[in-house]
Amino acid sequence: MQSDECATSMELEKVPSESNRVSFASKPNCAPLKAHKIFDGQVPFRKVSVPLHRYTPLKKAWLEIYTPIYEQMKIDIRVNLKARKVELKTRSDTPDISNLQNVLILCTLSCLDST
Repeated sequence: MQSDECATSMELEKVPSESNRVSFASKPNCAPLKAHKIFDGQVPFRKVSVPLHRYTPLKKAWLEIYTPIYEQMKIDIRVNLKARKVELKTRSDTPDISNLQNVLILCTLSCLDST
């Protein structure tokens, strides 16, 4: 008997009609913001400290580090020997602001690598 009651209750459910659906506005078609526009004209800038014992390995691997960062990620990179830091700065054509954080992590790991 209980199975008959369940079957009848399922038959009584109504499907909402097409006219009751809510229509939402379409997504805006906006271009992504560039890095220099997000920070109100200021250039995003990061520094990574380099320990003294990592200078020689950094000099040996500099072109391997520098080339993909500058060409593909569109980030300016330089070594400040006096301050013992690697300095990273976005360019006007940097496609994504998260590239700066990714390069910061890469530089930090390469400077602190113990091998």
